[in-house]
Amino acid sequence: MPNEAREGHERSCAAQPPLGGPVSGGDVDSQLMRQVREGDRQAASVFAERNRPRIARYIARLVHDPRCAEDLTQDVFLQAFRHAGQYDPALRVSTWLYRIATNVALNYLHRSDTRRVTKLGDGPQHVADPHQLPPDARLRLDELKHSVSQAILDLPDSQRIALVLFEYEECSYAQIAAVLGVSIEAVRSLLMRARTKLRRSLTGLA
Repeated sequence: MPNEAREGHERSCAAQPPLGGPVSGGDVDSQLMRQVREGDRQAASVFAERNRPRIARYIARLVHDPRCAEDLTQDVFLQAFRHAGQYDPALRVSTWLYRIATNVALNYLHRSDTRRVTKLGDGPQHVADPHQLPPDARLRLDELKHSVSQAILDLPDSQRIALVLFEYEECSYAQIAAVLGVSIEAVRSLLMRARTKLRRSLTGLA
């Protein structure tokens, strides 16, 4: 969805509760988490299987190291199940998981010297298939993706998280606000500053 259209949609949703409001009784993940809270190990397995790819992808984009993303993802679900009793069934599971994943990723980054790693787990979306490009074009594309990866990595934590959640995970402003523990207006400001810094960093590279 184009940014302009999505941002217009977000403005119409700004009055929603911070965690996206109550979820329907048919929400599969919410039902599974209710079962996990009751000690259902099979439900925990199904829940992890359903959500693991999304959380692994998100963590890889934050820590920029696919090699450790799987271990950190495992930690996210261990924490989610360990603290299942703290989950409110009236709220969105995805927001709760993103909050846990964000904390896990930030703890990893803060305790290890990984902020300068320049490899991004997943490059920008909606680019041409590199196998259909001539060698010189593939090289330029790789260089551009590398530069974008480094520019995102150089963003302050809150700006990077907001940008990844919005642009890659397609989270609403309300969800991002809940993950970061800030207001919706603060999310708008974070995204604006992140985009401004990225444009400055990438000037002349396109």
